[in-house]
Amino acid sequence: MDYSISTHCLHSDPLDTVLDTLAPHTDHVEIMDDGPHFLTGAELLHSYSYTYSIHAPSRGVNLASVLEPIRRAAVEVIHDTFSIAAEVGAPVVIHPGYIAWEYERELAGRNLRASLAQIRSDAAEFGVTYFIENMGNWGYFYLKTPDDIGLLDGALFCLDVGHANECGNLPAFLEVPFSHVHLHDNDGKHDSHSAVGEGCIDFDAVMNKVRENGIRNPVIETGTLEGALLSLALLREKGYA
Repeated sequence: MDYSISTHCLHSDPLDTVLDTLAPHTDHVEIMDDGPHFLTGAELLHSYSYTYSIHAPSRGVNLASVLEPIRRAAVEVIHDTFSIAAEVGAPVVIHPGYIAWEYERELAGRNLRASLAQIRSDAAEFGVTYFIENMGNWGYFYLKTPDDIGLLDGALFCLDVGHANECGNLPAFLEVPFSHVHLHDNDGKHDSHSAVGEGCIDFDAVMNKVRENGIRNPVIETGTLEGALLSLALLREKGYA
């Protein structure tokens, strides 16, 4: 086991600067494909020797939208991400979407399933692996609890331990098989993306499950570079690898 670092830790910097900065610390990077790190092609990624995963755009993307043109556009965004991911052999992490009003939940759930069906087809076309990530305690997002796992219709699951802890159900989510993982800490109330060890998460329990699920490159997804490097040092010191 070795650790990947998400470019989220330097999300305001140009992507080439971030990739240069992370090079002394890891051979594995997850691209936060939003803002300054939005990918329009694979050329920059090819110029480094990293192995990659890609976190698909999520700001403004809603796979569960009840407005059909927006839902279709969200699927198209994921399609474009898959085309870039295929060039560098990267798996892709996807957010499951949200509803604006509680009374739309049933329709939005059907639309999410329709989106995921198209995404499954697109992934097969490109030969790309993808994972659906659980959400933090943000409004009407799907997949804040394990009860929503059925909506994924068998898609692989990415466990974000910080999101699960914020929602108060990390122990329950740890019992759900997962194929990718985001590691960061918090106080159980705020999605702070803090360094491992700076919050209340029991990382012994988390990393035992990471090993059981055969995760090779757990992703450190902190909000700062300092937090990422502190997390990396602690995880290696603990001998979880």
